[in-house]
Amino acid sequence: MKIAICDDDPRLRRLMREEVNLFYRSLDVLPVTFSYAEQLIDALETDPEDFFCIFMDIELEGMDGMTASRLIQEKNLDIPIILLSSHSEFAMEGYEISAFRFLTKPLNRHKMAEALKALDTMQIRNRKMVISHDGQDVYIPYKDICFIKIENVYLRIQLERQYYLIRDTLKKCMNRLPTLLFCQVHRSYVVNLQQVKSFDGAYIIMCNGNRIPVSRNKQKVFKDCIARFLKEC
Repeated sequence: MKIAICDDDPRLRRLMREEVNLFYRSLDVLPVTFSYAEQLIDALETDPEDFFCIFMDIELEGMDGMTASRLIQEKNLDIPIILLSSHSEFAMEGYEISAFRFLTKPLNRHKMAEALKALDTMQIRNRKMVISHDGQDVYIPYKDICFIKIENVYLRIQLERQYYLIRDTLKKCMNRLPTLLFCQVHRSYVVNLQQVKSFDGAYIIMCNGNRIPVSRNKQKVFKDCIARFLKEC
């Protein structure tokens, strides 16, 4: 996974590369720096799927950052763009290209870490769960799952308008799900926190109208989980 950093200031490129490495501490994440937007465009045309996000300076020599960002979007490359500028008035222009974030210069390390954390959360929410159904692999986006329920020796994966029955245990299933998005609220139920509409102290009301019971010993667990979800997502 590559993170593109496009800026004409070599000191800022070095600082941002260090911040990315410090945040992820993983060889799986590689910050790649560019001095010019044209270099970045060429790299994206070669292998667009390699890039997880782009930090883009607005005021670049040659092709400016806004022009480059529009060109990237015209190519239907679904890559989050974080704009960089020493002029905060450019922040409004970010709305024109649906920029993920806007960071001002000189760079605030805390703000950059927050942006990387938000990107991480977005990546988790966009992932998919793979299940075996009728002899084939089915890929279900996490966001589409309403809840998971034990039904005898099966698990019911409930979506908005359909469901899948799979032969698995709730414990094994939970081990494959991100704890930021899913919470076990009952010995038979796991809910998707993205799909929670309300909680009356005994039951969770899901966005599709289902009422999910919450065990007494799981009430605090659920409240802690939903609080963390609302804070980090």
